Amino acid sequence: MDERKRDSIIAYLRSRMAEFGITERALAEALAEAPAETPPPSFTKTRTNGAHGAPKAKRPMPQLPSLPQASNGVGPIFRNASGDTWDGLGDMPEWLKRAVHAGQDIEFYRV
Repeated sequence: MDERKRDSIIAYLRSRMAEFGITERALAEALAEAPAETPPPSFTKTRTNGAHGAPKAKRPMPQLPSLPQASNGVGPIFRNASGDTWDGLGDMPEWLKRAVHAGQDIEFYRV
């Protein structure tokens, strides 16, 4: 933290202490009495459920559609975004050949 920012924060805290009638001595005593293991407040935003302020429950992850089984009983090993699949047996399909020749890693398509 740079010195100007620090000085600004200190000035703000001093003005708020004066506003509420808190002396430096009273603050020091309160800090001495406070448990040392108090964790700092979390500044992460939590999503709330409307005006009630209750945290929103997380939605369950959607289930992926089941992949079709090949006639030989082996499931697909590779799949593209269009849903084309290949079980790794036989010749590599054209869609996968084009992707690999274009520089795409074959592992990108592994299921």
